[in-house]
Amino acid sequence: MRLHTVLLGCGLLLSAVTMAQNGSSDKQLKGRIQMKQLISDSAYAWFHTGVNKYQVNDNMVNYIKTNKDKVQLVALVNTSDAGSRALLPKFYKVMILASVPEESIHLYGFDNSGNSGDAVADGYKAKKLPVILVMRDGKEEGRISGTPKETVEQDLAQIIMNMNKKEAK
Repeated sequence: MRLHTVLLGCGLLLSAVTMAQNGSSDKQLKGRIQMKQLISDSAYAWFHTGVNKYQVNDNMVNYIKTNKDKVQLVALVNTSDAGSRALLPKFYKVMILASVPEESIHLYGFDNSGNSGDAVADGYKAKKLPVILVMRDGKEEGRISGTPKETVEQDLAQIIMNMNKKEAK
């Protein structure tokens, strides 16, 4: 809970500072990305704004939270792409509220030509960005590709529910 409060507080502070600056940046991150890179660079003010604005479905977030130790999540994004800029802050807000450990989230950046510069990221064979993959024991259980069908948390919860149904059989 404390991490959640600190992250949202930092986001509010940094977004207030960056909102005062004019212009936007199409700065791209390639390869493995840490959330602190998005938090600490004013070029990613869209990230802070998106995290702070997104209203989650608490029931879905709680379901993800109760299953957080069963999955690893992989996000493949282009930090200059509108779709990635819309999805990534929502995804991280859900991850923060669901108390998913940062070690369970692998974020990779791609440039406009679809290159990440990272062999692991390229191995996921994403045809369109953004993509969020739900993994269990190194195997893909489901993915959100582009825009979620419902919401980020509903789509993730549905993937986890389906995974749990398969496990129960």
